[in-house]
Amino acid sequence: MITPKASPAVFAVGSLTVDVKGTIGGTYLDLTSYTATASSVSFNPLGGYDFSFRENDGLSSKRTLSISLRNLLIPSPPDYSESVVTERGIFVYEYDMKSSSTIAVTQPNPNLYRYAFNDFKLSGKARHTDDTREITCNGFFLLQELTWPL
Repeated sequence: MITPKASPAVFAVGSLTVDVKGTIGGTYLDLTSYTATASSVSFNPLGGYDFSFRENDGLSSKRTLSISLRNLLIPSPPDYSESVVTERGIFVYEYDMKSSSTIAVTQPNPNLYRYAFNDFKLSGKARHTDDTREITCNGFFLLQELTWPL
């Protein structure tokens, strides 16, 4: 029997509500929350996957919560970024984030993983200014590892 060639593949689905608060120029603001029902997933060159939950993708007000899954059972703390407009174009505005929560991971079967965010908290400061962000996430996403015929 001939074994067909196969390539690794991944299927991801979920919904994540991201509540954003913080300071802009020293003023504390309750920034607009968003729900991301679509995620971007890519293979990490060092192994595992990289996920992004985005709002306003491609626009000047894009906000992104990203997670690296090098070990599928131990997700890294998420990163948060926003887009800013400069005279040279749109650039990523990054924050140094710290988490005070954990992502609950379950494995319903050998190739399926569920990542739950229950009042998941992040906080951080912008890398180039004194602006801050306080993030609270609720929701989940599923990841299924597959093989895809070539």
